[in-house]
Amino acid sequence: MNRDQRHLPCIASLENPVQQYAWGNTQGILPFIEATPKPGYPIAEVWMGSHGLAPSKLRLDDGSFPLDELIRRSPEHWLGARVAGRYHDLPFLFKVLAAGSPLSLQLHPTQKEAQEGFEHEEQAGIPLSAPERTFKDANHKPELAVALTPFSAMAGFRDPSEIADLLGPKLCRAFDFNGQKPEELRDFVRHVFSTKGDAYKILEAELRARAEALLRSNSERAREAGAMVLELQALYPHDPGQFSPLILNILNLDPSEGLFIPAGVIHAYVKGSILEIMACSDNVIRAGLTIKHVDVDLLCDMLDPDAQPTLIRPNREQHAWGSRSIYATPAEEFRLEHLDVGPGGAVIPYVPTGPEILLCTEGSFRIRAGCDGGELVLPARASCFVGGSCSELSIEGAGSLWRATTGAHAL
Repeated sequence: MNRDQRHLPCIASLENPVQQYAWGNTQGILPFIEATPKPGYPIAEVWMGSHGLAPSKLRLDDGSFPLDELIRRSPEHWLGARVAGRYHDLPFLFKVLAAGSPLSLQLHPTQKEAQEGFEHEEQAGIPLSAPERTFKDANHKPELAVALTPFSAMAGFRDPSEIADLLGPKLCRAFDFNGQKPEELRDFVRHVFSTKGDAYKILEAELRARAEALLRSNSERAREAGAMVLELQALYPHDPGQFSPLILNILNLDPSEGLFIPAGVIHAYVKGSILEIMACSDNVIRAGLTIKHVDVDLLCDMLDPDAQPTLIRPNREQHAWGSRSIYATPAEEFRLEHLDVGPGGAVIPYVPTGPEILLCTEGSFRIRAGCDGGELVLPARASCFVGGSCSELSIEGAGSLWRATTGAHAL
């Protein structure tokens, strides 16, 4: 590819890579984004971004090219001077994710932990593709999940006293847990997830009995926890992650509700379809509910017993053309907005202040960039990239449009 930057378009359609895992749900992906499954596991995720493990491609006049390659060649054009100077790459990763069964029990590192972990594994010569590799990059991974369908997750510790009540006396004694102090939680988690072999089989039987007893409780929270334990026992026999519903909050989101998960929060998505936006990272430390590499000690070292997820309800603005919903989080790398444009349609002009990814999940939109930056039609299930050097943009059409961008920018 030999291009004069002056003739690069500002907007281009995206071709996005799919990730296929045992826990995925192809039918939960296809209503929201274009994706072609390959033989094997169901589609679990579609990535939109420039992450080196699976970059999207931009459709240009002379072919399709990986976004990370285009950014390296012309960073100020595709990112804009401000983002290129600060991040040197697209700072966020945007996904559509569909869980047919629970994901691994996991947490994400802080920026410092990610940098140190990545450097350590690089110096140790562990290939990025090695199963035992934990740090795929040097970035942290705060993330926001927004429900597209009813969605359930486990995230953040319950109050220690509630954990003790759910476990019951026998299991509390087995783990020497009294439910009095939050600082006990790290040692408790280490004890639970380090128990193996015959010792765990005994606890597994006691856990089943306890879950069946919880199903008869007067408390809806207790019944819900017991039912999820039994579900996990069927899916992941002999896996200590079966204890998770008694330890972590069970969260149920309605469509359009969001969940922000900072570093150090143990979590597992359970079921449903979501949009997910995060700092551009694939760093995951796992403890259970998976056949992948787990590192219980590292997870326990990095977990923050006091950190909790945040339920995000969008700030909704009403306009003559419809509504704009803004999902505010503490993350600097990303921002997510939803435009719901009524059947009469509208033209919405604005000035982008950084690179963007637009995803149409319903209807159709025409996207125009000013100063001959190009235009394209974005039908349902299609996505496009807007370069950070774009000085003016207009959106015309009707339907549902998601806007992923950097920082706290205004439309």
